[in-house]
Amino acid sequence: MKKILALLLAALLVFALAACSGSSESGESSGEPAATEAPAPPTPAEDNAVMDMSFTIPEGYKTVERNIEKTADGTLVDKSFTYAFDDESQIIIGYTYGKELTDAVPQERIDNAGTAEYGGKSFYIIEEGKTKMALSQDDKVIYGIGYTFADAVDNEKFENLMSSVNFTGATTTEEGDDSLYDIRYSLADCGNVLSTNTVLTVFPDGETDTKSVSWKFGEDQSDPDYRFLIRVYKNSTVEEQLESDKEYEEQEINGVTFTVIKPSTDDKPYSYFIQHGSDVYKIYNSGSGGWFSTRSEECTAAFEALINSISFK
Repeated sequence: MKKILALLLAALLVFALAACSGSSESGESSGEPAATEAPAPPTPAEDNAVMDMSFTIPEGYKTVERNIEKTADGTLVDKSFTYAFDDESQIIIGYTYGKELTDAVPQERIDNAGTAEYGGKSFYIIEEGKTKMALSQDDKVIYGIGYTFADAVDNEKFENLMSSVNFTGATTTEEGDDSLYDIRYSLADCGNVLSTNTVLTVFPDGETDTKSVSWKFGEDQSDPDYRFLIRVYKNSTVEEQLESDKEYEEQEINGVTFTVIKPSTDDKPYSYFIQHGSDVYKIYNSGSGGWFSTRSEECTAAFEALINSISFK
């Protein structure tokens, strides 16, 4: 279920499980009370809601990833949390808008699923190997919770997780932000942006591990022409992020020196790394397609426009 909440919570669960507070002083003689800045938004370590479905944050995880996708008009179409544990178990909790369960789960599988009520809503309960999941369709919204266990399904742990689910009736939810620290870039010459996907991974204390923003371009949200990504690895080095089976070279573009994967053919490079302070920035051309990416001339030209726009503050 790593994409049932990016595509559809059911798909992700079934096919992918196997994204400061303070105050400012007023003027000396204004007579007005000091203006208080809005509190910092909750990190994924503090956030415990996907739209109106809230839950108790699991204990003992090593990292939590929050995945948020919004269309160009600002509509939230996907929000999910992935909690990873040292024993390789995983919990995914999410919300997807505008999809049907049958887009990812065969109708026969749904018809044969058990049902249970949590937080006042009815969920389909499906087991798949070491994964047990609960899926609920509410009009255009899908809610889903998937628990992949290290060894075998533990029904008690699953029930404890599901018993914390509550539906609050909220019409908004924390949506994070798509800022990426010190990198500056422009999408003006990259094509029509369909949606923006922001993935923030943090440790239990709220400190960031990685943050990435990716974009879909084209005219059809369900079938984008190509996708680009910028990811920041906090407190890392380029050497730590390079793949051992790839060859790299350095390229200087507009005064910025990148470490670039050498393409295997005459194609243009598609993966760029740069060290900036204690962090590593990766700029990646995901192209189109699924398991095997293809990169059209239009896609390559748009990615070059992105690379040429990059600078750092």
